[in-house]
Amino acid sequence: LHNVGHVGKIVISVEEAIAKGTRRIVALTGPEASRAIHRADRLEQRVDEAHAEISADKTIALDRARFKMATRRVIELIEEVNQTQLPYCRKEAIREKAKGLQKVLDARDREAKAAVAEQVSFTLAKRQEHIFASPKDFQVLDGALKSMKKASATMGFSVNDETGKVVVVARVPKDLAEKGLKASEWITEVCSVLGGRGGGTATQAQATGTNTESVDEAAQLALKFAKVTLS
Repeated sequence: LHNVGHVGKIVISVEEAIAKGTRRIVALTGPEASRAIHRADRLEQRVDEAHAEISADKTIALDRARFKMATRRVIELIEEVNQTQLPYCRKEAIREKAKGLQKVLDARDREAKAAVAEQVSFTLAKRQEHIFASPKDFQVLDGALKSMKKASATMGFSVNDETGKVVVVARVPKDLAEKGLKASEWITEVCSVLGGRGGGTATQAQATGTNTESVDEAAQLALKFAKVTLS
């Protein structure tokens, strides 16, 4: 080099420990440094765009397909940041931004689950027997049923579009079980329609089926069985 100006741009791309008390720094200069800066600009722009879109979509967790797609998008962005040669300080900043996207998605997921749980609890609190077939998250449905303080005979259906299966859970308070509505018999009644199998006790039972398109029919059958048994 005739003078330092010939170096052009310079950026640190790696800073790491190689031994106790010894660290190594790798730097890029000239065109390579410019390309690293340009890559950082483009990646940061994509992360910012994703952040704006996901943050603005308040209902993204209610659509599991959209939620899954957004989650995959965030994971791919984080992986790309990790694997791409970027200016060291900017790489850390962009990676933290991308990880912040996952936190936004987690918050949206918690909000959606809380809303479903509240809806289930509110609906079930009104009746002695009820069929709830809309939640797509079994853990949310099961948690809502367990949290019920008022005695109710309840059956919930949770469809998982990815696995093509439907999970059914039934809970019956002791006094209603003594009147004849046993959870194990109640859930067996719907297994034939759902093409599944299950079991349990007089107060709680669970089953898994594969006929997801028959959930409405199974729900009506279960409701009819409960009404006839308790009449």
